[in-house]
Order: sequence, then C-alpha cells, then structure tokens
Amino acid sequence: MADEVSRRQFLKITPAAAAILVSAPVGALEAAAADSVNTHKQVVAALGSLFIPSKPGDPGYKDLESHGISEYVLEKFEVADLLDAFNGGAKQFFDGKTFLELDEAGREQYLGLIAEGSKITDPDQRKQLQSFYRGTRQRILRVYYSNYPAHEIKRDAAGAAILRPGEMHQISNPNLFKPKGLVTGWDVAGFKGPLGWEEEQQLREKAKRNSNNWVEGYLAKLDDKRPPAAAAIKTRDGHDYYDVIVIGGGTAGCIVAGRLAERGINPKTGDRLKVAMIEGGDDWTIRDPGVRPGYGSPIRRQYITGIPDNIGPDGSVPGPNYRWLSKDPGGENFKLVGGCTLHYGGQFWVPQEEDFHFYREASGVDWDLAKFGDAIQEVRDIYHVSAPPDSWWNKGTHLWTDAGKALGFEMYPASCATAHNSFPGTILNIGGDGMNRFDAKGNSLPWAYVGLNNGLKVIANADVQKIVIERVPGGRPVARGAIYTDKAGTTHEVRAARVIVATAANWTPPLLYKSGYGPRDLLGDKLLVENKNVGAHITGDVDLHASVFLPEPVQPDGRDGEVIGEHGPWCATTPRPWGELTIQIRSAIGGRSPESVALGTFAPGFGWEHKEYMRDGKGTRSILGWNVHFGAIPWSWRVMPDTSGERVELDEPRFTAKIKEAGEIIRDWHGKLAMKPVRTDTRGLNRTADSLEFENVLHRSGGARAGSSPENSVCTSDFDCHDIDNLLFISSCTIPRTFFWSAGPTAINAAYGWRRMIANHFSTGSSTKGFA
Repeated sequence: MADEVSRRQFLKITPAAAAILVSAPVGALEAAAADSVNTHKQVVAALGSLFIPSKPGDPGYKDLESHGISEYVLEKFEVADLLDAFNGGAKQFFDGKTFLELDEAGREQYLGLIAEGSKITDPDQRKQLQSFYRGTRQRILRVYYSNYPAHEIKRDAAGAAILRPGEMHQISNPNLFKPKGLVTGWDVAGFKGPLGWEEEQQLREKAKRNSNNWVEGYLAKLDDKRPPAAAAIKTRDGHDYYDVIVIGGGTAGCIVAGRLAERGINPKTGDRLKVAMIEGGDDWTIRDPGVRPGYGSPIRRQYITGIPDNIGPDGSVPGPNYRWLSKDPGGENFKLVGGCTLHYGGQFWVPQEEDFHFYREASGVDWDLAKFGDAIQEVRDIYHVSAPPDSWWNKGTHLWTDAGKALGFEMYPASCATAHNSFPGTILNIGGDGMNRFDAKGNSLPWAYVGLNNGLKVIANADVQKIVIERVPGGRPVARGAIYTDKAGTTHEVRAARVIVATAANWTPPLLYKSGYGPRDLLGDKLLVENKNVGAHITGDVDLHASVFLPEPVQPDGRDGEVIGEHGPWCATTPRPWGELTIQIRSAIGGRSPESVALGTFAPGFGWEHKEYMRDGKGTRSILGWNVHFGAIPWSWRVMPDTSGERVELDEPRFTAKIKEAGEIIRDWHGKLAMKPVRTDTRGLNRTADSLEFENVLHRSGGARAGSSPENSVCTSDFDCHDIDNLLFISSCTIPRTFFWSAGPTAINAAYGWRRMIANHFSTGSSTKGFA
C-alpha cells in the first residue's frame, strides 16, 4: 500500500477515509486510484480544449489526444495536487456541478471567473485556484506550442542528434520526423524551426553581400602536423605532473591555455610548456577539424540544434540552460570546452575608458586602456567585432530608433562578434532568444585550436574537487595541483608548477572554499589560508524590461521574421563620460519561439482569442521592447559555500530613484512612437532596488578580484594570488567591477592575462621555483 499512495496523497486522507483504506481490498484501492488518474486526465483534456480550441479544418489541442498529449502534460504537472480542488471548486458557482459536469460555455466561464478572481471571496481558495490556473495555463500552452509530439530532438547515448538517413548537413529539425498531416502548435504559429540547408545558403549569400566581416573558410583549424598532446611525467609519489594546469576550459581558460601552450616556455629547461586544461564539460567541440564561421562544423551541428530541449547549450524550458546561482544552490551550469559566454546574438562590449576607471576605483589595479591595447586588438581580430548593417533593420527597429532620437538620444550601433554569428548581419531567432546555434557557443575555440596545435592537453569531463594547497613551515603556502573526478567517478590528483583558476565569478569562490582558502567566518576549522575577499565583491548589472503592443505588426512574418537582427541600436541617457548607475537602453524584439510567445506579456488568457494571437506569429510581430540596462550599480554580493548569494551592500535610495527615472524615460519614449501603442507594460520598471535578488544580477564579476593588496582583493594586477605561491586567477572572477557587459570584458581580460603570465612565469628569466 505504501507504493500505491504517495506521501502527499496520504497527508490529504481524512481519518475516516484512512480507515476505509485500511480495510479496503487491494483491488478496490487500485480501482480508486485508476479512477482518480482518469478524472485528472479528463480535467486536463478539457482544459486543453479550452486553452487551444479547435473546429473543422482548424485542429487544436484535442486533435493531439491520440498522441498522448494529456498524459504528457500530467507527467510534469506541478499543480497536480490541486486538480481535485479545481474540479470541485466549480460547485459553489454552478449549482453543485463540478468542472467536468459543466458544458463548454460553463467551463470557459469558470476559467474566466478564476482568472478575474473577484467572485471568489475566500482568499485562500482564490489563491489556490489562481495558482492552479497559472500553472495549468503555463504547462498546457508550453507543451502544445513546443511542437508536441515532434518536440524533441532524438539523440544518441553521447547526446548527438540522430539525423534522417542520408542527411548530409546535420540538419536536426524535429519537424523532419513529424507524421505527415499532423498539425502541431508550430504549424498554428507558422513556425518552421531550424533552417534547412538551402535556406542557410540563401542567408549566407545575403550576408556576404551586406557584411564587411564575412569570414570565408576556417577561422581556426587543426594542423595535421601538430605535435601530440603534452604527456604528463610522474612525480615521486606517482601523480601526473604538468608545467601548468588551467582549471576551466571556458572563454578565459581556452584563451590562456591556448596562448601559454603556443608561446610559453619552461624557464628552467627552455622547453615547450606542458600545459593541461581541465574542463568539467565535454570536448566534442574540439573533435571537428576547425572553426568555420557561418557554417558550423559537423560535430558541432549535431550537438547544437537550436531546440530548447534541456540538452546541450541551446537552453531549456522554462528558462535558459545557464544558472546565475541562488535559485538552485549547488546546481551546475552547462559546461563545454570553448565556453558559453557569448550570447546567441553575438553581442560584444569592448571595455572603454569608463570600465577601466571603475576597475581602478574599485580595487586599485594598475590597468588602463593603453596597457590593454594589444589584448583588445587580439580579441577584436579573432571575434571580428563590428556592427551588423542597419540595412537589416525592419519597420519596428526604425520606429523604435526614431522615437529615441526624438527624445534627443544619440543612437549607437550594436557591437557584435560577427565571426561567431552564423550569418553576420543577421541572427537566427530560433529557440526564442536570437538563436544562433552553430558558432556562438564554444566561442573561444579559436584559442583552443591554437593550443591543440601546440601540444595542449585537454582533460575533459573532469570535475575539479579542490586545489592542492600545502602549508610550508616558515614560508608562504604553495599551490601544488588539483584533485578531480572523471566521468566514471574515479578520483585523480594532478600536480603542476603553476595552477591557474579560470572558473568564472560564479564558480571560483566555491572551489576555493573547498580548497581551504577564504574567509574564516565561512570556512571555520576547514580554513588553510585566510583572505576575507574570497567570494566577496561580486558585482553585476541588471536589465529591466518594458514593451508595447502596437495596433499592427511591425516585424516581418514568416522566415523573414524568424531571421532578424537581435541587437539593434542602443543609447545612453547621459553623455560620456558615464558614471555610476548609467542607464543604457537597447532595442529588443519579440522572440518567435511559439512556446515562449504563448505565455508572453500581451498574450490573451486562452481560447480563440489566444489562438488568433498565436496564428502565424501575428501577436508577437506587433511588439516592441526596451532592455533597460543599469551599469556600475552601487552594490556588492558574496557567494556562499552552497553557491547561494548574500547581499553585502546596496545604495537602495539611489538605485530605486534611478529605476524610477528610467521608467519615466521609457514612458516618454512610448509617447514619441509614430504608432500609438494599444497596450504598454512597464511593470519591470516599477521595482525597488531591494526587490532584486541574486538571480537578477547578471554578468557577474569579482569573487577573486585583482587589486592592490590582500586587504582589498585576492590577486595582483598581474593575476598572482596575494596569499599563495604558484596560484593564479583569470576570468570574470578577477575583474574588479561590472560596468557594461557581454563576452568582451572576460575575453579581453584573459588576453591581457596570458601576456602578464608569460612575462612573469613562463619566459627566460622567470622564477624556476616548482618546475620539474
């Protein structure tokens, strides 16, 4: 019986009912359970028909019942425990009839009554029923408009997409496997999913004509004559030894590891450095022969599908497959050799004078724009940083821009990494977030290939547990190596003369805590080396959003609407030089991914009105958006050992006033639009600063920041640990403060970092301490 009644169900059973259960025969219990399941399915099926109705010649939800849609909805139905309350809750409003006993008109009336809420006088019941309505609406609409039952990419045991027989271009659109004649949510929305090869070719030709940054051929390629990967030597106690290990194979890790393998030397012997890069994610990105922008190489195309199916770097439903910590302490980001820093639209901010001002002010680093000049140029050259042509703007972008100019704002072109944009000048808006599926993820692979061509050893699927730190009697602690577990769960210890941590702002502090390095109040008796700044001084920016619904579509329909520029122009509301709490506003477009559109701000509740909103993408094509960015926010956070975030400082009055100011600007902007909005949504700008939680903090930096002394930082301006010999840091964790962001600051910081590391550790005349 314990197997037949869940704990949640058991707690709902009254004493009288429990007595009946105890005395009831097993067969009766099974029949009751089956009847309950059947009732729940009937409720979901009826709700599905209300949310997505159908009629002859216009299929909807009920036409997918033969494919098991209601059973699938119930599999992950987060409000399942409220099904009976919802079904029975109709009785008090409809003469004792349950929801299932009502006719279609009554059922629709009941849903509307719940959504509006005023007739439900019991506040607890109102909260319960509205919670059920929201959860049900989200689950049913998301499942239907995710293209069910052709909603998943079929993958093999390694995670690669299974292709149609004879498919030569790694096209993995789930529609290719859909039963003929079946009408799904994508069909209703006029959404085709990932591009076919012929469509890609057409876009390439268009991009070549309109872009000055088309990269034909390989941006980076493996050399057939490259040396073998560095082989470890054995220490006296049997551990693998390399000259240097880089922990983390993301954006910063690849840049540093690749260049050290190419240009660094063992200062003791003068030989090529033995460099190993340890990455928690898979290495399928480096099994292809090279990086070919605009095409994607074969293996990459099979793994990066553009479908948000919770697998791979394409993202997940209901949110992206990247965690900012605190909502799910202890969880993991998607990991990948090459990194996932670059946004799908390729947005790329190159640090300016303002950034360096904030860096120096925060922690006393000796950085300036001139010192970073070579690093900036290196990154610009490899990422091909430029602005997409405004010839690709559509009616909505022009409408948005003209209204901003009418307010007196100077419009700046978007800055994008066009070499990591499949079709420079355009963005594949597949998957709901400007899905550029082939080149944007694994975006530091060009440097990884440089490293591989020079003997870089990649240790993939390796979860680093701790850095090996030794206490030296009468001397400073020394970093000796790292301990990691492989995919099979086997533990390994690797030693090195230098250990470089490149695990980003989010993940560096927890690794250091596990290694015994950090503040005493968090580590207690596990403390080996104390530094109060470890995990502290986390800063980040915030984007708050506003949008309007216009009386007619302003975005193209069909494929022209799906393949649109994600990053149009932007402006700042104050002239340069920009200071704290600068407001920068970017244009935004509505995503075309139907499962997201169905739950959008302006989408009607349910029924035929909602279906017409969804049909052929009509609703989302009428939306304009504003991404309101706040830079150099006066706040700081620290990462706790469980990876949650604790706010340490916040100038709440100043920040709240700035949010209010931004809201007034956006409302004035609405008034300057040539087309009067039908509805507006500025709720995102009605917030107070203290309502923003750690998960709202984007593009984080700090946690092991560089600075002038161990009193205010963890490492020096040259990235050497203040407290532990032979330990270095690189990545967003070393950047003292967030101002404006995207992939740029992380990549450029790393490009500067490898130069300082070679000068100080891996060149003739450097210290030979620790080298074999």
